[in-house]
Amino acid sequence: MIRRKVSIRGFGMLVIVGLGLSLYFILARAILPSRYQPLYKEQLLARAEAANLASFFQSFGNSIAVLGQAPSLDSRDTATVKIMDAFVEQWRGSGLVGGVILTDRDGVVRFNSNLLRVPDVGRSVADRNYFVWAKNQTREGEYYISRSTVSRLGASKGQTIVVVASPVFQNGTFSGVLGASVMLEPLTKRYLGLLRASESTEVYLIDQEEGRLLYSSVDLDATGSGVSEYFQKSSFLGNQLLAKRLRNAFSANKEGRVLAVFISPKTARLKIRLMAYSPVALGSQNWLLIMSSLPQEVFDFFWLRN
Repeated sequence: MIRRKVSIRGFGMLVIVGLGLSLYFILARAILPSRYQPLYKEQLLARAEAANLASFFQSFGNSIAVLGQAPSLDSRDTATVKIMDAFVEQWRGSGLVGGVILTDRDGVVRFNSNLLRVPDVGRSVADRNYFVWAKNQTREGEYYISRSTVSRLGASKGQTIVVVASPVFQNGTFSGVLGASVMLEPLTKRYLGLLRASESTEVYLIDQEEGRLLYSSVDLDATGSGVSEYFQKSSFLGNQLLAKRLRNAFSANKEGRVLAVFISPKTARLKIRLMAYSPVALGSQNWLLIMSSLPQEVFDFFWLRN
């Protein structure tokens, strides 16, 4: 009888312990995700910034496509100069657009309106990918976003630019290309700084097809560097994992996030950065945006504002 009581008591203790453990794991599953919620918030910021950039190019591309259909472009005279100058003046205050060119059917620049008001003409852009695309089009009203390149002429000469171009037709026949240069550095500074969690948030823009940096907020001289090599040389734990994740992101064209652990050069202590990446939908080009912030910065950005 005594043995039976001990067994019942023991069984009761096991049930209590079992219920306690079950409750612990249930609560743990509910609580643990909230500890890492800032990582998901960083993903929201990256997604929104990528959308901001895509929205700019869509709006600007449509304006170039409309300009490319203007009747005054067909005359190739002072009326052409006037409408191109007006377009540049419209964007002068933004500091984003270096100028706009109009070529002939062979790719030679015949008209050039730019911020310097110096008509730099006569150069050929026939080898540029935007001209190759344009001369193969069969109708007007389309636009193309080129790969980043170093400008050969005008106010943006020597700077890294992206050309937004549209084919120009005259009596149904291809007669040239209209192309506007968008300067990448001021563009990224403006459109990729709208939703930074703090001033120390790091922002990177990557050309997925070429696997190279288009912009780095922490190292402007890194423009053009290979992404894998750039992050592998970075002094933080998990840099090899991040480089691998980015390579996978290039092929998958999907967003993602990762925790990066690094050693602070000031305190020699381990710190965690939240890194999130999101594709920038541009149609003709595949870009990837990366944002990296400290967890507390993301927490303050979302919760202290409310």
